Amino acid sequence: MRERLGKLLLVVGSVVGTLLLADIVFLVVHGPVRTVENFYEPDARFGYRMRPNLEFVFASPYHGYHATVRTNELGLRDDPVPLPKPSGTFRVLLIGDSMTAGLEVDKGATFEATSERLLGARRSTEVVNAGVRGYNLDNIVGYLDAAGLKLQPDLVVYVFTDNDLTTATTFQPEKGDISRGFSVHGFVGRVATYSHIAYRIEILRQRIALRRLRDRQQADATTVQLPGGIVSFLTNSNWPAHPGFILTAQRIEHLVRACAEREIPFLLANAPQRETIDPESRQFLTAQLGADHKLDFDGMSRYLDWVASKLEVPRFDPTPEFRSRRARDGDYWFHKDGHLNDRGHRLLGELLAARIESLLEPGRVSAPDSR
Repeated sequence: MRERLGKLLLVVGSVVGTLLLADIVFLVVHGPVRTVENFYEPDARFGYRMRPNLEFVFASPYHGYHATVRTNELGLRDDPVPLPKPSGTFRVLLIGDSMTAGLEVDKGATFEATSERLLGARRSTEVVNAGVRGYNLDNIVGYLDAAGLKLQPDLVVYVFTDNDLTTATTFQPEKGDISRGFSVHGFVGRVATYSHIAYRIEILRQRIALRRLRDRQQADATTVQLPGGIVSFLTNSNWPAHPGFILTAQRIEHLVRACAEREIPFLLANAPQRETIDPESRQFLTAQLGADHKLDFDGMSRYLDWVASKLEVPRFDPTPEFRSRRARDGDYWFHKDGHLNDRGHRLLGELLAARIESLLEPGRVSAPDSR
Protein backbone atom coordinates (compact mmCIF):
# COMPACT_ATOMS: atom_id res chain seq x y z
CA MET A 1 0.00 0.00 0.00
CA ARG A 2 2.75 2.39 0.98
CA GLU A 3 4.65 1.48 -2.17
CA ARG A 4 1.61 2.30 -4.37
CA LEU A 5 1.02 5.56 -2.53
CA GLY A 6 4.67 6.46 -2.96
CA LYS A 7 4.51 5.79 -6.70
CA LEU A 8 1.31 7.85 -6.99
CA LEU A 9 2.87 10.77 -5.15
CA LEU A 10 5.93 10.49 -7.39
CA VAL A 11 3.75 10.65 -10.53
CA VAL A 12 1.72 13.57 -9.18
CA GLY A 13 4.88 15.39 -8.14
CA SER A 14 6.43 14.81 -11.55
CA VAL A 15 3.35 16.17 -13.34
CA VAL A 16 3.11 19.24 -11.09
CA GLY A 17 6.83 19.87 -11.39
CA THR A 18 6.69 19.60 -15.17
CA LEU A 19 3.75 22.04 -15.32
CA LEU A 20 5.53 24.50 -13.03
CA LEU A 21 8.69 24.26 -15.13
CA ALA A 22 6.70 24.77 -18.32
CA ASP A 23 4.93 27.78 -16.76
CA ILE A 24 8.27 29.29 -15.75
CA VAL A 25 9.52 28.87 -19.32
CA PHE A 26 6.37 30.54 -20.70
CA LEU A 27 6.74 33.34 -18.16
CA VAL A 28 10.39 33.96 -19.09
CA VAL A 29 9.79 33.81 -22.84
CA HIS A 30 6.40 35.56 -23.09
CA GLY A 31 6.05 37.47 -19.82
CA PRO A 32 2.93 37.38 -17.63
CA VAL A 33 -0.43 36.70 -19.25
CA ARG A 34 -1.80 39.97 -17.83
CA THR A 35 -5.38 38.95 -17.47
CA VAL A 36 -6.88 40.69 -14.46
CA GLU A 37 -9.46 39.54 -11.99
CA ASN A 38 -11.38 42.81 -12.22
CA PHE A 39 -10.46 45.80 -14.35
CA TYR A 40 -13.10 48.14 -12.92
CA GLU A 41 -13.24 50.47 -9.96
CA PRO A 42 -16.22 52.35 -8.46
CA ASP A 43 -16.84 56.00 -9.22
CA ALA A 44 -19.40 57.91 -7.17
CA ARG A 45 -20.21 60.27 -10.05
CA PHE A 46 -21.13 57.76 -12.72
CA GLY A 47 -21.12 54.29 -11.20
CA TYR A 48 -17.79 52.79 -12.23
CA ARG A 49 -14.93 53.09 -14.68
CA MET A 50 -12.00 51.07 -15.92
CA ARG A 51 -8.93 51.23 -13.73
CA PRO A 52 -6.24 53.66 -14.98
CA ASN A 53 -2.88 52.61 -16.42
CA LEU A 54 -3.78 48.95 -16.77
CA GLU A 55 -2.85 46.32 -19.34
CA PHE A 56 -4.72 43.04 -19.64
CA VAL A 57 -5.90 40.36 -22.05
CA PHE A 58 -9.60 40.27 -22.93
CA ALA A 59 -10.53 36.91 -24.40
CA SER A 60 -13.30 34.42 -25.07
CA PRO A 61 -12.22 31.53 -27.32
CA TYR A 62 -15.84 30.39 -27.65
CA HIS A 63 -16.80 33.69 -29.25
CA GLY A 64 -13.47 33.98 -31.03
CA TYR A 65 -11.89 37.13 -29.66
CA HIS A 66 -8.56 37.74 -27.97
CA ALA A 67 -7.31 41.29 -27.56
CA THR A 68 -4.80 43.25 -25.51
CA VAL A 69 -6.39 46.19 -23.71
CA ARG A 70 -4.53 49.15 -22.24
CA THR A 71 -6.09 51.99 -20.28
CA ASN A 72 -4.66 55.48 -19.95
CA GLU A 73 -4.34 57.70 -16.89
CA LEU A 74 -8.07 58.50 -17.10
CA GLY A 75 -9.17 54.87 -17.22
CA LEU A 76 -10.11 55.14 -20.89
CA ARG A 77 -9.22 52.56 -23.50
CA ASP A 78 -7.09 55.06 -25.37
CA ASP A 79 -3.74 56.79 -25.61
CA PRO A 80 -2.99 59.61 -23.16
CA VAL A 81 -5.32 62.57 -23.67
CA PRO A 82 -3.33 65.82 -23.38
CA LEU A 83 -4.96 68.71 -21.51
CA PRO A 84 -5.30 71.44 -22.41
CA LYS A 85 -6.05 70.20 -25.90
CA PRO A 86 -3.24 70.97 -28.38
CA SER A 87 -3.93 73.99 -30.55
CA GLY A 88 -5.43 73.15 -33.94
CA THR A 89 -6.49 69.63 -32.92
CA PHE A 90 -10.01 68.46 -33.75
CA ARG A 91 -11.05 66.20 -30.88
CA VAL A 92 -13.97 63.78 -31.15
CA LEU A 93 -15.31 62.18 -27.96
CA LEU A 94 -17.05 58.80 -28.33
CA ILE A 95 -19.43 57.87 -25.50
CA GLY A 96 -21.28 54.58 -25.18
CA ASP A 97 -21.07 51.04 -23.87
CA SER A 98 -19.24 47.88 -24.95
CA MET A 99 -19.94 48.50 -28.64
CA THR A 100 -17.94 51.72 -28.32
CA ALA A 101 -15.23 50.33 -26.03
CA GLY A 102 -14.45 47.52 -28.49
CA LEU A 103 -12.49 45.41 -26.01
CA GLU A 104 -12.91 42.39 -28.28
CA VAL A 105 -10.38 43.69 -30.83
CA ASP A 106 -6.96 45.29 -30.53
CA LYS A 107 -7.00 49.08 -30.32
CA GLY A 108 -5.66 49.58 -33.83
CA ALA A 109 -8.61 47.64 -35.23
CA THR A 110 -11.37 49.60 -33.43
CA PHE A 111 -13.72 51.92 -35.29
CA GLU A 112 -12.28 54.69 -33.11
CA ALA A 113 -8.79 54.10 -34.56
CA THR A 114 -10.09 53.69 -38.12
CA SER A 115 -12.06 56.94 -38.03
CA GLU A 116 -9.12 58.76 -36.45
CA ARG A 117 -6.76 57.64 -39.22
CA LEU A 118 -9.17 58.71 -41.97
CA LEU A 119 -10.05 62.05 -40.39
CA GLY A 120 -6.39 62.67 -39.64
CA ALA A 121 -5.57 62.63 -43.35
CA ARG A 122 -7.12 66.12 -43.67
CA ARG A 123 -6.56 67.71 -40.26
CA SER A 124 -4.97 67.03 -36.88
CA THR A 125 -7.54 64.75 -35.25
CA GLU A 126 -7.95 62.86 -31.99
CA VAL A 127 -10.82 60.43 -31.50
CA VAL A 128 -11.11 59.67 -27.79
CA ASN A 129 -12.79 56.39 -26.82
CA ALA A 130 -14.79 56.82 -23.60
CA GLY A 131 -16.90 53.70 -24.08
CA VAL A 132 -17.13 51.32 -21.12
CA ARG A 133 -18.46 47.79 -21.19
CA GLY A 134 -21.76 47.43 -19.31
CA TYR A 135 -22.67 51.13 -19.23
CA ASN A 136 -26.31 52.08 -19.29
CA LEU A 137 -27.55 55.50 -20.38
CA ASP A 138 -27.25 56.93 -16.86
CA ASN A 139 -23.59 55.89 -16.66
CA ILE A 140 -23.07 57.72 -19.94
CA VAL A 141 -24.95 60.83 -18.77
CA GLY A 142 -22.98 60.88 -15.52
CA TYR A 143 -19.66 60.39 -17.30
CA LEU A 144 -20.26 63.21 -19.79
CA ASP A 145 -21.29 65.63 -17.03
CA ALA A 146 -18.51 64.75 -14.61
CA ALA A 147 -15.55 63.99 -16.87
CA GLY A 148 -16.22 63.84 -20.60
CA LEU A 149 -16.74 67.51 -21.31
CA LYS A 150 -13.56 68.37 -19.41
CA LEU A 151 -11.64 66.71 -22.27
CA GLN A 152 -12.50 69.73 -24.47
CA PRO A 153 -14.09 67.86 -27.38
CA ASP A 154 -15.03 69.62 -30.60
CA LEU A 155 -17.68 66.97 -31.28
CA VAL A 156 -19.43 64.43 -29.03
CA VAL A 157 -20.68 61.21 -30.64
CA TYR A 158 -23.10 59.11 -28.63
CA VAL A 159 -23.32 55.51 -29.90
CA PHE A 160 -26.73 54.20 -28.83
CA THR A 161 -27.50 50.50 -28.38
CA ASP A 162 -30.81 48.80 -27.66
CA ASN A 163 -30.00 48.19 -23.98
CA ASP A 164 -29.69 51.95 -23.46
CA LEU A 165 -33.48 52.02 -23.40
CA THR A 166 -34.39 52.94 -19.83
CA THR A 167 -37.48 52.79 -17.64
CA ALA A 168 -35.84 54.40 -14.58
CA THR A 169 -37.43 57.67 -13.50
CA THR A 170 -34.40 58.53 -11.37
CA PHE A 171 -30.67 58.56 -12.10
CA GLN A 172 -29.55 54.93 -11.79
CA PRO A 173 -26.11 54.17 -13.25
CA GLU A 174 -24.93 50.58 -13.13
CA LYS A 175 -22.38 49.94 -10.37
CA GLY A 176 -20.39 47.42 -12.41
CA ASP A 177 -20.33 45.20 -15.46
CA ILE A 178 -22.07 41.96 -14.50
CA SER A 179 -20.14 39.99 -17.12
CA ARG A 180 -16.87 41.47 -15.83
CA GLY A 181 -15.53 41.02 -19.31
CA PHE A 182 -15.13 37.26 -19.11
CA SER A 183 -12.23 37.88 -16.75
CA VAL A 184 -11.22 35.09 -14.36
CA HIS A 185 -12.06 35.42 -10.69
CA GLY A 186 -10.84 34.64 -7.20
CA PHE A 187 -7.64 32.75 -6.51
CA VAL A 188 -7.51 31.35 -10.06
CA GLY A 189 -7.82 34.88 -11.41
CA ARG A 190 -4.88 36.08 -9.37
CA VAL A 191 -2.76 33.09 -10.37
CA ALA A 192 -3.76 33.47 -14.03
CA THR A 193 -2.38 37.01 -14.02
CA TYR A 194 0.99 35.30 -14.35
CA SER A 195 0.37 31.63 -15.12
CA HIS A 196 -0.14 30.75 -18.78
CA ILE A 197 -1.32 27.25 -17.91
CA ALA A 198 -3.85 28.38 -15.26
CA TYR A 199 -5.13 30.99 -17.69
CA ARG A 200 -5.63 28.46 -20.47
CA ILE A 201 -7.37 26.00 -18.15
CA GLU A 202 -9.78 28.71 -16.99
CA ILE A 203 -10.51 29.85 -20.57
CA LEU A 204 -11.17 26.21 -21.53
CA ARG A 205 -13.60 25.93 -18.60
CA GLN A 206 -15.40 29.06 -19.78
CA ARG A 207 -15.60 27.73 -23.30
CA ILE A 208 -17.16 24.44 -22.20
CA ALA A 209 -19.62 26.22 -19.89
CA LEU A 210 -20.70 28.64 -22.61
CA ARG A 211 -21.22 25.86 -25.12
CA ARG A 212 -23.32 23.84 -22.68
CA LEU A 213 -25.42 26.91 -21.87
CA ARG A 214 -26.03 27.73 -25.53
CA ASP A 215 -26.79 24.13 -26.47
CA ARG A 216 -29.23 23.73 -23.59
CA GLN A 217 -31.07 26.96 -24.37
CA GLN A 218 -31.24 26.31 -28.09
CA ALA A 219 -32.72 22.89 -27.38
CA ASP A 220 -35.51 24.58 -25.41
CA ALA A 221 -38.00 25.88 -27.95
CA THR A 222 -39.56 28.23 -25.38
CA THR A 223 -36.31 30.08 -24.71
CA VAL A 224 -35.58 33.28 -26.61
CA GLN A 225 -32.42 35.15 -25.67
CA LEU A 226 -32.66 38.79 -26.68
CA PRO A 227 -30.36 41.61 -25.57
CA GLY A 228 -31.60 44.70 -23.83
CA GLY A 229 -34.60 46.45 -25.29
CA ILE A 230 -34.49 44.97 -28.78
CA VAL A 231 -38.00 43.51 -28.49
CA SER A 232 -39.38 46.94 -27.60
CA PHE A 233 -37.87 48.48 -30.71
CA LEU A 234 -39.05 45.60 -32.88
CA THR A 235 -42.65 45.67 -31.68
CA ASN A 236 -43.47 49.28 -30.74
CA SER A 237 -43.76 52.42 -32.84
CA ASN A 238 -45.99 54.71 -30.78
CA TRP A 239 -43.03 56.12 -28.85
CA PRO A 240 -44.77 59.07 -27.15
CA ALA A 241 -47.20 56.63 -25.50
CA HIS A 242 -44.50 54.47 -23.87
CA PRO A 243 -42.73 55.78 -20.73
CA GLY A 244 -39.46 54.00 -21.53
CA PHE A 245 -39.10 55.72 -24.88
CA ILE A 246 -39.98 59.08 -23.34
CA LEU A 247 -37.49 58.67 -20.48
CA THR A 248 -34.77 57.58 -22.90
CA ALA A 249 -35.40 60.63 -25.08
CA GLN A 250 -35.15 62.84 -22.00
CA ARG A 251 -31.79 61.32 -21.07
CA ILE A 252 -30.49 61.94 -24.60
CA GLU A 253 -31.81 65.50 -24.39
CA HIS A 254 -29.71 65.94 -21.25
CA LEU A 255 -26.61 64.90 -23.21
CA VAL A 256 -27.46 67.33 -26.01
CA ARG A 257 -28.09 70.24 -23.65
CA ALA A 258 -24.88 69.62 -21.70
CA CYS A 259 -22.97 69.89 -24.98
CA ALA A 260 -24.99 72.88 -26.21
CA GLU A 261 -24.19 74.84 -23.04
CA ARG A 262 -20.53 74.65 -24.08
CA GLU A 263 -21.25 75.10 -27.79
CA ILE A 264 -20.08 71.58 -28.55
CA PRO A 265 -21.83 69.84 -31.48
CA PHE A 266 -23.51 66.51 -30.80
CA LEU A 267 -23.98 63.56 -33.15
CA LEU A 268 -26.58 60.91 -32.29
CA ALA A 269 -25.39 57.56 -33.64
CA ASN A 270 -26.42 53.95 -33.23
CA ALA A 271 -24.36 50.80 -33.29
CA PRO A 272 -24.91 48.30 -36.13
CA GLN A 273 -26.73 45.57 -34.22
CA ARG A 274 -26.71 42.02 -35.44
CA GLU A 275 -30.39 41.42 -34.59
CA THR A 276 -31.57 44.06 -37.08
CA ILE A 277 -29.01 43.40 -39.84
CA ASP A 278 -27.93 39.76 -40.05
CA PRO A 279 -30.42 37.75 -42.20
CA GLU A 280 -30.22 34.64 -40.01
CA SER A 281 -30.85 36.65 -36.86
CA ARG A 282 -33.81 38.40 -38.45
CA GLN A 283 -35.22 35.07 -39.61
CA PHE A 284 -34.86 33.64 -36.10
CA LEU A 285 -36.60 36.63 -34.52
CA THR A 286 -39.40 36.48 -37.06
CA ALA A 287 -39.95 32.79 -36.31
CA GLN A 288 -39.97 33.40 -32.55
CA LEU A 289 -41.98 36.62 -32.39
CA GLY A 290 -43.62 37.07 -35.76
CA ALA A 291 -46.78 35.14 -34.92
CA ASP A 292 -47.75 37.73 -32.31
CA HIS A 293 -46.12 40.86 -33.72
CA LYS A 294 -45.34 42.56 -36.98
CA LEU A 295 -41.65 43.16 -36.47
CA ASP A 296 -40.06 46.47 -37.43
CA PHE A 297 -36.34 45.88 -37.91
CA ASP A 298 -35.90 49.61 -38.49
CA GLY A 299 -37.66 50.45 -35.23
CA MET A 300 -34.57 51.58 -33.34
CA SER A 301 -33.30 53.66 -36.26
CA ARG A 302 -36.67 55.32 -36.73
CA TYR A 303 -36.94 56.03 -33.00
CA LEU A 304 -33.52 57.71 -32.97
CA ASP A 305 -34.44 59.68 -36.09
CA TRP A 306 -37.51 60.89 -34.20
CA VAL A 307 -35.40 61.86 -31.15
CA ALA A 308 -32.81 63.62 -33.32
CA SER A 309 -35.53 65.57 -35.10
CA LYS A 310 -37.08 66.69 -31.80
CA LEU A 311 -33.69 67.75 -30.44
CA GLU A 312 -32.46 69.18 -33.76
CA VAL A 313 -29.21 67.24 -33.80
CA PRO A 314 -27.60 65.34 -36.69
CA ARG A 315 -27.90 61.57 -36.99
CA PHE A 316 -25.56 58.78 -38.02
CA ASP A 317 -27.07 55.39 -38.84
CA PRO A 318 -24.70 52.74 -40.26
CA THR A 319 -27.45 50.11 -40.53
CA PRO A 320 -28.28 50.52 -44.27
CA GLU A 321 -24.63 50.19 -45.33
CA PHE A 322 -24.07 47.18 -43.09
CA ARG A 323 -27.11 45.48 -44.61
CA SER A 324 -26.13 46.22 -48.18
CA ARG A 325 -22.54 44.99 -47.74
CA ARG A 326 -23.27 42.01 -45.49
CA ALA A 327 -23.58 39.44 -48.30
CA ARG A 328 -20.36 40.61 -49.92
CA ASP A 329 -18.18 41.10 -46.84
CA GLY A 330 -19.32 38.25 -44.59
CA ASP A 331 -20.12 38.42 -40.88
CA TYR A 332 -19.39 41.66 -39.03
CA TRP A 333 -19.76 40.17 -35.54
CA PHE A 334 -18.03 37.52 -33.49
CA HIS A 335 -19.39 33.98 -33.31
CA LYS A 336 -22.71 33.98 -31.40
CA ASP A 337 -21.86 37.40 -30.01
CA GLY A 338 -23.26 40.84 -30.74
CA HIS A 339 -19.93 42.66 -30.68
CA LEU A 340 -18.19 43.76 -33.84
CA ASN A 341 -15.19 41.87 -35.19
CA ASP A 342 -12.29 43.54 -37.02
CA ARG A 343 -14.29 43.70 -40.25
CA GLY A 344 -17.26 45.31 -38.53
CA HIS A 345 -15.12 47.87 -36.73
CA ARG A 346 -13.36 48.81 -39.95
CA LEU A 347 -16.60 49.46 -41.82
CA LEU A 348 -18.13 51.38 -38.92
CA GLY A 349 -15.00 53.54 -38.66
CA GLU A 350 -15.07 54.31 -42.37
CA LEU A 351 -18.75 55.28 -42.28
CA LEU A 352 -18.35 57.38 -39.13
CA ALA A 353 -15.38 59.27 -40.58
CA ALA A 354 -17.38 60.05 -43.73
CA ARG A 355 -20.33 61.29 -41.62
CA ILE A 356 -18.09 63.54 -39.52
CA GLU A 357 -16.46 64.91 -42.67
CA SER A 358 -19.91 65.83 -43.95
CA LEU A 359 -20.55 67.72 -40.71
CA LEU A 360 -17.33 69.66 -41.20
CA GLU A 361 -18.51 71.12 -44.46
CA PRO A 362 -18.72 74.95 -44.45
CA GLY A 363 -21.65 76.23 -42.44
CA ARG A 364 -22.00 73.16 -40.22
CA VAL A 365 -19.66 71.93 -37.44
CA SER A 366 -16.54 74.12 -37.27
CA ALA A 367 -13.08 72.71 -37.01
CA PRO A 368 -11.03 74.29 -34.18
CA ASP A 369 -8.99 76.43 -36.56
CA SER A 370 -12.06 78.28 -37.75
CA ARG A 371 -13.76 78.74 -34.39
